[in-house]
Amino acid sequence: MAMSTSASTQHPLEPLRRVLRAGLVGVAVLAPVAAVAGWLVDGSAGLLGALIGVLVPAAFFALTVVTALVTLHLSPGALGAVVLGSWVVKLLLFILALSLLNMWDGWSRPVFGVTFMIAVVGWLALEAWMVVSTKQPYVQPVRSGSGPGGGDAPVGVVEPGAEKQTDVGSVRASHDSQDRS
Repeated sequence: MAMSTSASTQHPLEPLRRVLRAGLVGVAVLAPVAAVAGWLVDGSAGLLGALIGVLVPAAFFALTVVTALVTLHLSPGALGAVVLGSWVVKLLLFILALSLLNMWDGWSRPVFGVTFMIAVVGWLALEAWMVVSTKQPYVQPVRSGSGPGGGDAPVGVVEPGAEKQTDVGSVRASHDSQDRS
């Protein structure tokens, strides 16, 4: 059976997709367990507190991943601005949601707090594991004579005899001069 992609690399979007899929599976597993535990601790209020505690962080983390997937075609600076903006909006929505929930006594705050922390730590651990286990190169090598010196070396690999020291200040000055033109 032939594989269409190398086992050592994968599509750049695949780690984000894996986090989203695994996170949603985690929510599907954690929600019923948390609901039963919440029910045992504090009845129907505990059940609601547990479900809210699982769903709120899941929605917020999933929205971050979806935002990154949708805006991945943007430049890194624009992508960072969009993700940061989405975090600010989500934080404000979270504060608003908790303010509204605080007016209602039908849910258990302690069960919510414990479940919320478990869900956040679980999602962060999942994201960290996905990043560490992803086999994605930092640079995409380009072959066919496009390397420095016209050889067959990948871009970013200096061929013997073509070494050149680069001063960080000159790179910064070169980059700044391109912005002005």
